[in-house]
Amino acid sequence: MEAFSVAIAFLVIFFTISFFAFRNDASNVVDANLPPGGSGWPIVGETLDFVINPEKFLSDRMKKHSPDIFRTNFFGEKFVIICGPSGHKFLFSNEDKHFTAYLPKSIQKLFFSTQQNTDKGLSNDEMKLPQFLAFILKPEALVKYVAGMDSIIQKQLKTHLEGKAEVKIYPFSRSITLTLACHFFLGIENPERVAKLVCQFNKVTHGMHTLPLNIPGTAFYHAIKATRVIRKELADVVAEKRARVASGAPTQDMCTAMIVEGMSDEDISEKITGLLVAGYKQLEISKSKQPEELLCWDDMHKMKYSWAVVCEAIRMVPPVLGTFREAKTDFSYAGFTVPKGWKVFWTVNTTQKNPEYFREPCKFDPSRFMEGDGLPPYTFVPFGGGPRMCPGKEYARFVILAFVHNVIKKFRWEVVDPNEKVVGGMMPLPEKGLPVHLHPR
Repeated sequence: MEAFSVAIAFLVIFFTISFFAFRNDASNVVDANLPPGGSGWPIVGETLDFVINPEKFLSDRMKKHSPDIFRTNFFGEKFVIICGPSGHKFLFSNEDKHFTAYLPKSIQKLFFSTQQNTDKGLSNDEMKLPQFLAFILKPEALVKYVAGMDSIIQKQLKTHLEGKAEVKIYPFSRSITLTLACHFFLGIENPERVAKLVCQFNKVTHGMHTLPLNIPGTAFYHAIKATRVIRKELADVVAEKRARVASGAPTQDMCTAMIVEGMSDEDISEKITGLLVAGYKQLEISKSKQPEELLCWDDMHKMKYSWAVVCEAIRMVPPVLGTFREAKTDFSYAGFTVPKGWKVFWTVNTTQKNPEYFREPCKFDPSRFMEGDGLPPYTFVPFGGGPRMCPGKEYARFVILAFVHNVIKKFRWEVVDPNEKVVGGMMPLPEKGLPVHLHPR
């Protein structure tokens, strides 16, 4: 009983102190001309609202505070959210002037084995990584991999889909994506090894944007454990690659390229971990090819309507809600000042579902990506923009189009539950795994 009383007293004192701390923080906002907004609850801030329903979180606060920029507190840190196409333009145009790359501390714990980046954005080597990847993943470098991607996808479809009346497409698509990434980035083709990594990466992505509570039973706890398994597996892969490089054996994967660049084992493991975590036209292309002929570079450029379908799907349900930055200088935007060191989040949802830029935004209409003079600038930015645009954009496009082409070529399908909910916030997923009825063509 005495212990219970002490615990209650401690909680009362804790929340009293927190209340005054947050109140004082709010009073300083007026003096500093910070963007409008709130801090939410002690410790957790507004993290719960953000994680449970990011789209509602953003729209509610844009209406309440400002459609351009507002402040909040989540993942244990002070953030400003920059909204709309003008916000996208400002951020992309000032990447090197005002911003540096950043990941919340909770995500750093998942992707980095050391904490050298905490509170200081990412290291210089981390900021150089996009340029390195842009060179490795540029379209002209990817040309030679198109046929290989096509071959792997065909084998995966034959193994996992052919002969089945109903399958869950979501887990299969995740598996095939990581299979391709393991082949391209690591040169891994062992199915058992890939399956092991798939299992662990599922835990990481599930826990990535939950409350960062590293206690048994939580999604974040399981994600932390999974990253340790992944690091161990990747350390083994890097060691094997180093031995092959030393022996002069030819290899053409990204892991080997990083070894040749002189990166340490730890750096390679961390960077690879981050990388592993990204219809009629199709039939015409299929008819133009011989039965066993694989896709080529020219075929990808013919899939304009298919890519419009993909873009519309990405517009309606972005695979990633947005990304993080840190202010490396004081800067002003929309009449407000953001201090150096504050964290910044920009999000695709403030434009991609806005009826001001997309007519009938809740209607699936791929034609919007093929008509007229195109979309208003900075309204459709699923891959970011400016100098830190996602370096894997073209790689993702090739993988998606090759997957779509092969599925359409081999099957017709109906979704089992057209009203299946999409759950999750930062990285949404279908609640039941998207089961479909398959019919061979």
